[in-house]
Amino acid sequence: MDEAECERRRIECLDDMADLERQFSLLKEQLYRERMTQVAFKLEEVRLGKAPEYLQPLEELQENMRIRGEVAGVLQKLRIINIHNKYEAEKLAAAQNYESEKIILRDNLQNELEEKIRRLEEDRNSVDVTSDLWNEQVNHKKNRRKADPMNPDKRRKPITVSGPYIVYMLREEDILEDWAIIKRALKATKRKSELLV
Repeated sequence: MDEAECERRRIECLDDMADLERQFSLLKEQLYRERMTQVAFKLEEVRLGKAPEYLQPLEELQENMRIRGEVAGVLQKLRIINIHNKYEAEKLAAAQNYESEKIILRDNLQNELEEKIRRLEEDRNSVDVTSDLWNEQVNHKKNRRKADPMNPDKRRKPITVSGPYIVYMLREEDILEDWAIIKRALKATKRKSELLV
């Protein structure tokens, strides 16, 4: 093989290679156009909502949305029932609290009034006894005749006493005051013992 033959072969190979490159470019351009056509077609199908690649995930999304909507509806109903139950429980608790507070208040007022009535009765009794004795003493003094030392008929007669007898040198007012204090003290201790029981 001489040099001319080699050169000829080289030129043929270069021509073949150039032809192959041109065919490759044409095929590549054709493939690009076909791919672009396919993508544009798929894009149009997606826009129209007809592409299977779009419809399958869309159905799954719609199913998920439907399920979540149902769950949200059930949850909403349950929450509304729960809120209603809480409202009813609060209302019942408020009514029970009102009734118990009303009973406690009434009992406290009743106890206070009974205590005031007891005190007033005690005071009235002690005042009645004291005033009765005081009235007796005043009436006794008015009706008492003055003792005239010159007139022996008008003098008091001495009182005769039989048996052991102690004479106290207390005035009538002091005795009544002591008696009222003792009576009040006895009633106060009786009241305290009743409260403790």
